[in-house]
Amino acid sequence: MSKRFSFDLFRLNIEDSSDLFIDKNPKRLRGDADIRKLLEVSCDAENDQIQNTRSAVFKWSVRSFVDLTELTGERELIHIVLARSVLEKDGMSVTDEGLTNSTSISYPPLASTIVCLFDLSRHLVAVEHTGDLSNTAWRDFLHKIFGSAARSLEWWSTIELEPVPTHNDIVELFLSFQRVTRMKVTLRIPNPELNRYTKSVYEDLKNSGIREITQDMKSPGGLSKSPDARPFASAVLAEQGYKKGDVTVEGVRNDTFEVAQSGHEAARGVVKGLRDFVRGINANLRTKEAKAAIAAICAEIDRVHPLREE
Repeated sequence: MSKRFSFDLFRLNIEDSSDLFIDKNPKRLRGDADIRKLLEVSCDAENDQIQNTRSAVFKWSVRSFVDLTELTGERELIHIVLARSVLEKDGMSVTDEGLTNSTSISYPPLASTIVCLFDLSRHLVAVEHTGDLSNTAWRDFLHKIFGSAARSLEWWSTIELEPVPTHNDIVELFLSFQRVTRMKVTLRIPNPELNRYTKSVYEDLKNSGIREITQDMKSPGGLSKSPDARPFASAVLAEQGYKKGDVTVEGVRNDTFEVAQSGHEAARGVVKGLRDFVRGINANLRTKEAKAAIAAICAEIDRVHPLREE
Protein backbone atom coordinates (compact mmCIF):
# COMPACT_ATOMS: atom_id res chain seq x y z
CA MET A 1 0.00 0.00 0.00
CA SER A 2 1.31 3.46 -0.90
CA LYS A 3 2.04 5.60 2.11
CA ARG A 4 0.58 9.06 2.55
CA PHE A 5 2.64 12.19 1.94
CA SER A 6 2.51 14.30 5.10
CA PHE A 7 3.97 17.78 5.18
CA ASP A 8 4.37 20.74 7.50
CA LEU A 9 3.65 24.17 6.05
CA PHE A 10 6.10 27.07 6.31
CA ARG A 11 6.18 30.66 5.09
CA LEU A 12 9.11 31.68 2.90
CA ASN A 13 10.60 34.91 4.27
CA ILE A 14 13.55 36.99 3.08
CA GLU A 15 16.11 37.71 5.80
CA ASP A 16 18.45 40.67 5.22
CA SER A 17 21.93 40.81 6.72
CA SER A 18 23.39 44.06 7.99
CA ASP A 19 26.91 45.25 8.67
CA LEU A 20 28.36 48.68 9.31
CA PHE A 21 31.13 48.08 6.76
CA ILE A 22 29.11 46.98 3.74
CA ASP A 23 28.43 49.19 0.76
CA LYS A 24 25.53 51.60 0.85
CA ASN A 25 23.82 49.60 -1.90
CA PRO A 26 24.66 45.93 -1.24
CA LYS A 27 23.31 43.16 -3.42
CA ARG A 28 20.03 41.99 -1.91
CA LEU A 29 17.84 39.00 -2.66
CA ARG A 30 14.57 40.30 -4.05
CA GLY A 31 11.87 38.59 -6.09
CA ASP A 32 11.08 35.05 -7.13
CA ALA A 33 13.87 34.87 -9.73
CA ASP A 34 16.46 35.43 -6.99
CA ILE A 35 14.79 32.84 -4.73
CA ARG A 36 14.87 30.32 -7.57
CA LYS A 37 18.57 31.06 -8.15
CA LEU A 38 19.37 30.63 -4.46
CA LEU A 39 17.59 27.26 -4.31
CA GLU A 40 19.51 26.06 -7.36
CA VAL A 41 22.90 27.19 -6.01
CA SER A 42 22.10 25.59 -2.63
CA CYS A 43 22.41 22.20 -4.35
CA ASP A 44 26.17 22.73 -4.84
CA ALA A 45 28.27 20.44 -2.63
CA GLU A 46 30.35 23.40 -1.42
CA ASN A 47 27.32 24.56 0.61
CA ASP A 48 26.99 21.30 2.56
CA GLN A 49 27.07 21.69 6.35
CA ILE A 50 28.68 19.42 8.97
CA GLN A 51 26.97 18.70 12.29
CA ASN A 52 29.03 17.26 15.15
CA THR A 53 27.21 15.62 18.08
CA ARG A 54 28.47 13.65 21.06
CA SER A 55 28.01 10.32 19.29
CA ALA A 56 27.87 11.07 15.57
CA VAL A 57 28.99 13.27 12.70
CA PHE A 58 26.39 14.21 10.08
CA LYS A 59 26.51 16.07 6.78
CA TRP A 60 23.49 18.11 5.66
CA SER A 61 23.03 18.65 1.93
CA VAL A 62 20.48 20.03 -0.52
CA ARG A 63 20.10 18.22 -3.82
CA SER A 64 17.61 17.38 -6.57
CA PHE A 65 16.50 20.81 -7.80
CA VAL A 66 13.50 20.22 -10.08
CA ASP A 67 11.23 22.87 -11.62
CA LEU A 68 7.65 21.55 -11.47
CA THR A 69 6.00 24.71 -12.82
CA GLU A 70 4.98 23.08 -16.10
CA LEU A 71 2.98 20.51 -14.12
CA THR A 72 1.05 23.09 -12.08
CA GLY A 73 -0.18 25.49 -14.72
CA GLU A 74 -0.30 28.89 -13.05
CA ARG A 75 1.75 28.10 -9.93
CA GLU A 76 5.53 28.23 -9.76
CA LEU A 77 6.67 25.15 -7.84
CA ILE A 78 10.26 24.13 -7.08
CA HIS A 79 11.30 20.72 -5.68
CA ILE A 80 14.45 20.15 -3.63
CA VAL A 81 15.57 17.41 -1.24
CA LEU A 82 17.28 18.00 2.11
CA ALA A 83 19.46 15.06 3.14
CA ARG A 84 21.32 14.17 6.33
CA SER A 85 24.18 11.72 5.77
CA VAL A 86 25.72 9.72 8.63
CA LEU A 87 29.49 10.17 8.29
CA GLU A 88 30.44 8.63 11.64
CA LYS A 89 28.47 7.06 14.45
CA ASP A 90 29.58 5.72 17.84
CA GLY A 91 27.91 2.64 19.28
CA MET A 92 28.20 -0.98 20.28
CA SER A 93 29.65 -3.52 17.86
CA VAL A 94 29.47 -7.30 18.09
CA THR A 95 32.75 -9.21 17.78
CA ASP A 96 33.61 -12.87 18.19
CA GLU A 97 34.73 -12.11 21.74
CA GLY A 98 31.68 -10.03 22.74
CA LEU A 99 30.63 -6.37 22.60
CA THR A 100 32.84 -3.33 22.22
CA ASN A 101 32.45 0.41 21.75
CA SER A 102 33.46 1.53 18.30
CA THR A 103 33.01 4.21 15.65
CA SER A 104 31.32 3.16 12.44
CA ILE A 105 32.27 4.85 9.16
CA SER A 106 30.55 4.03 5.87
CA TYR A 107 31.17 5.14 2.28
CA PRO A 108 29.12 6.32 0.61
CA PRO A 109 27.30 7.33 3.81
CA LEU A 110 23.65 6.41 4.26
CA ALA A 111 21.26 9.37 4.26
CA SER A 112 17.78 10.26 5.48
CA THR A 113 15.87 12.72 3.29
CA ILE A 114 13.09 15.31 3.38
CA VAL A 115 11.29 16.54 0.26
CA CYS A 116 10.69 20.32 0.19
CA LEU A 117 8.21 21.86 -2.26
CA PHE A 118 8.56 25.65 -2.67
CA ASP A 119 5.33 27.26 -3.89
CA LEU A 120 6.74 30.57 -5.10
CA SER A 121 3.31 31.77 -6.21
CA ARG A 122 2.25 31.96 -2.55
CA HIS A 123 5.68 31.95 -0.86
CA LEU A 124 4.73 28.79 1.02
CA VAL A 125 6.89 25.69 1.54
CA ALA A 126 5.55 22.17 2.06
CA VAL A 127 8.21 20.23 4.00
CA GLU A 128 7.78 16.48 4.22
CA HIS A 129 7.11 15.25 7.77
CA THR A 130 9.23 12.17 8.47
CA GLY A 131 10.00 10.18 11.57
CA ASP A 132 13.74 10.30 10.87
CA LEU A 133 14.34 14.03 10.54
CA SER A 134 11.28 16.06 11.57
CA ASN A 135 12.42 16.20 15.22
CA THR A 136 15.99 17.15 14.38
CA ALA A 137 17.58 20.55 13.77
CA TRP A 138 16.85 20.23 10.04
CA ARG A 139 15.55 23.81 9.70
CA ASP A 140 18.68 25.31 11.30
CA PHE A 141 20.95 23.47 8.87
CA LEU A 142 18.74 24.24 5.88
CA HIS A 143 19.05 27.93 6.80
CA LYS A 144 22.84 27.52 7.07
CA ILE A 145 22.93 26.01 3.58
CA PHE A 146 20.85 28.88 2.21
CA GLY A 147 23.14 31.35 3.95
CA SER A 148 26.23 29.73 2.45
CA ALA A 149 24.65 29.82 -1.02
CA ALA A 150 23.75 33.49 -0.58
CA ARG A 151 27.33 34.34 0.37
CA SER A 152 28.63 32.51 -2.69
CA LEU A 153 26.37 34.78 -4.75
CA GLU A 154 27.67 37.80 -2.79
CA TRP A 155 24.16 38.59 -1.57
CA TRP A 156 23.46 40.26 1.75
CA SER A 157 20.14 38.45 1.99
CA THR A 158 19.00 34.87 2.41
CA ILE A 159 15.72 33.01 2.91
CA GLU A 160 14.26 31.44 6.02
CA LEU A 161 11.28 29.19 6.73
CA GLU A 162 8.79 30.24 9.43
CA PRO A 163 6.00 27.90 10.62
CA VAL A 164 2.52 28.77 9.33
CA PRO A 165 0.16 28.06 12.25
CA THR A 166 -3.10 26.22 11.92
CA HIS A 167 -5.83 28.39 10.37
CA ASN A 168 -7.09 30.97 12.90
CA ASP A 169 -4.70 29.68 15.58
CA ILE A 170 -3.18 33.08 16.46
CA VAL A 171 -6.29 35.16 15.73
CA GLU A 172 -8.49 32.90 17.86
CA LEU A 173 -5.94 33.06 20.67
CA PHE A 174 -6.00 36.86 20.49
CA LEU A 175 -9.81 36.99 20.46
CA SER A 176 -10.16 34.42 23.24
CA PHE A 177 -8.93 36.93 25.84
CA GLN A 178 -11.50 39.07 27.60
CA ARG A 179 -8.90 41.81 27.78
CA VAL A 180 -5.51 41.78 26.03
CA THR A 181 -3.07 43.89 28.00
CA ARG A 182 0.01 43.04 25.92
CA MET A 183 0.89 41.46 22.58
CA LYS A 184 4.45 41.01 21.40
CA VAL A 185 5.29 39.95 17.85
CA THR A 186 8.06 40.44 15.30
CA LEU A 187 6.63 40.97 11.82
CA ARG A 188 8.29 40.72 8.42
CA ILE A 189 7.13 42.60 5.38
CA PRO A 190 4.66 40.35 3.53
CA ASN A 191 5.03 39.16 -0.03
CA PRO A 192 2.91 38.34 -1.93
CA GLU A 193 -0.32 37.67 0.05
CA LEU A 194 -2.33 40.61 1.32
CA ASN A 195 -5.94 41.11 2.41
CA ARG A 196 -7.97 43.98 3.82
CA TYR A 197 -6.63 43.32 7.33
CA THR A 198 -2.93 43.34 6.44
CA LYS A 199 -2.75 45.80 3.54
CA SER A 200 -2.52 48.85 5.78
CA VAL A 201 0.33 47.31 7.80
CA TYR A 202 2.14 46.40 4.59
CA GLU A 203 1.78 49.91 3.18
CA ASP A 204 2.99 51.40 6.47
CA LEU A 205 6.10 49.19 6.53
CA LYS A 206 6.83 49.71 2.84
CA ASN A 207 6.46 53.50 2.96
CA SER A 208 8.68 53.62 6.04
CA GLY A 209 11.38 51.44 4.47
CA ILE A 210 10.91 48.77 7.16
CA ARG A 211 11.38 45.08 6.36
CA GLU A 212 11.15 43.76 9.93
CA ILE A 213 9.57 45.27 13.02
CA THR A 214 9.13 44.10 16.61
CA GLN A 215 5.87 45.27 18.14
CA ASP A 216 5.38 45.21 21.92
CA MET A 217 1.87 46.62 22.32
CA LYS A 218 0.66 47.31 25.87
CA SER A 219 -2.45 48.77 27.44
CA PRO A 220 -3.71 48.08 31.00
CA GLY A 221 -7.21 48.87 29.80
CA GLY A 222 -6.97 46.39 26.95
CA LEU A 223 -5.85 46.57 23.33
CA SER A 224 -8.49 47.10 20.69
CA LYS A 225 -9.74 43.86 19.12
CA SER A 226 -11.43 45.63 16.23
CA PRO A 227 -10.63 44.10 12.80
CA ASP A 228 -9.57 47.58 11.63
CA ALA A 229 -7.10 48.12 14.48
CA ARG A 230 -3.34 47.42 14.45
CA PRO A 231 -3.34 44.52 17.01
CA PHE A 232 -5.80 42.47 14.95
CA ALA A 233 -3.93 43.17 11.70
CA SER A 234 -0.65 42.12 13.34
CA ALA A 235 -2.26 38.88 14.54
CA VAL A 236 -3.51 38.11 11.03
CA LEU A 237 -0.11 38.87 9.51
CA ALA A 238 1.64 36.63 12.05
CA GLU A 239 -0.86 33.85 11.38
CA GLN A 240 0.08 33.97 7.71
CA GLY A 241 3.67 33.21 8.70
CA TYR A 242 5.10 36.70 8.16
CA LYS A 243 6.70 36.66 11.57
CA LYS A 244 9.86 35.71 13.41
CA GLY A 245 9.40 33.40 16.38
CA ASP A 246 6.32 33.06 18.54
CA VAL A 247 3.53 35.51 19.27
CA THR A 248 3.02 36.31 22.97
CA VAL A 249 -0.37 37.42 24.26
CA GLU A 250 -1.01 38.54 27.86
CA GLY A 251 -4.22 39.53 29.55
CA VAL A 252 -7.35 38.31 31.23
CA ARG A 253 -8.93 35.06 30.05
CA ASN A 254 -11.56 33.11 31.97
CA ASP A 255 -11.36 35.84 34.65
CA THR A 256 -7.68 35.10 35.39
CA PHE A 257 -4.44 36.67 34.19
CA GLU A 258 -2.71 34.50 31.61
CA VAL A 259 0.32 34.53 29.32
CA ALA A 260 0.05 32.44 26.15
CA GLN A 261 2.25 31.84 23.12
CA SER A 262 1.41 30.60 19.66
CA GLY A 263 2.99 30.20 16.25
CA HIS A 264 5.75 27.65 16.83
CA GLU A 265 3.92 24.60 15.41
CA ALA A 266 3.37 24.38 11.67
CA ALA A 267 0.06 23.37 10.14
CA ARG A 268 0.00 19.79 8.85
CA GLY A 269 -1.20 18.62 5.45
CA VAL A 270 -1.77 15.05 4.27
CA VAL A 271 -2.20 13.64 0.76
CA LYS A 272 -2.97 9.92 0.60
CA GLY A 273 -0.82 7.49 -1.30
CA LEU A 274 1.79 9.87 -2.74
CA ARG A 275 4.88 9.60 -0.55
CA ASP A 276 6.88 7.17 -2.68
CA PHE A 277 5.74 8.94 -5.85
CA VAL A 278 6.86 12.38 -4.62
CA ARG A 279 10.21 11.00 -3.49
CA GLY A 280 10.76 9.63 -6.98
CA ILE A 281 9.48 12.72 -8.79
CA ASN A 282 12.58 12.89 -11.02
CA ALA A 283 11.76 9.52 -12.58
CA ASN A 284 8.03 10.26 -12.82
CA LEU A 285 8.24 13.86 -14.04
CA ARG A 286 6.82 13.28 -17.52
CA THR A 287 3.87 11.10 -16.55
CA LYS A 288 0.20 12.03 -16.29
CA GLU A 289 0.27 10.83 -12.69
CA ALA A 290 2.89 13.48 -11.86
CA LYS A 291 0.57 16.30 -12.88
CA ALA A 292 -2.30 14.84 -10.85
CA ALA A 293 -0.04 14.31 -7.82
CA ILE A 294 1.27 17.89 -7.85
CA ALA A 295 -2.27 19.23 -8.30
CA ALA A 296 -3.37 17.23 -5.24
CA ILE A 297 -0.52 18.66 -3.15
CA CYS A 298 -1.28 22.24 -4.25
CA ALA A 299 -4.94 21.69 -3.36
CA GLU A 300 -3.93 20.43 0.08
CA ILE A 301 -1.71 23.49 0.62
CA ASP A 302 -4.67 25.73 -0.20
CA ARG A 303 -6.91 23.74 2.12
CA VAL A 304 -4.48 23.92 5.02
CA HIS A 305 -3.80 27.63 4.50
CA PRO A 306 -6.53 29.24 2.39
CA LEU A 307 -6.26 32.77 1.15
CA ARG A 308 -7.97 34.89 3.79
CA GLU A 309 -10.42 37.10 1.94
CA GLU A 310 -13.21 37.46 4.47
